[in-house]
Amino acid sequence: MVNLIFSPPVWGRCRRTLLEARAVLLDGHVERAHDAVNVLVHQAEALAVPAPAVRRRQYGR
Repeated sequence: MVNLIFSPPVWGRCRRTLLEARAVLLDGHVERAHDAVNVLVHQAEALAVPAPAVRRRQYGR
């Protein structure tokens, strides 16, 4: 498991992207302390991911 750490200015700048995007690319640096792995996020960018295709099932045919 990895903890994502956002400073208040970064969260304020990237909040909308993080809450609305289907997938994001994060830029930051990794910190390891004891058994924890943290990523201090500097920037977030929305990735274009196609929406899943809706499959319709026809029952009884």
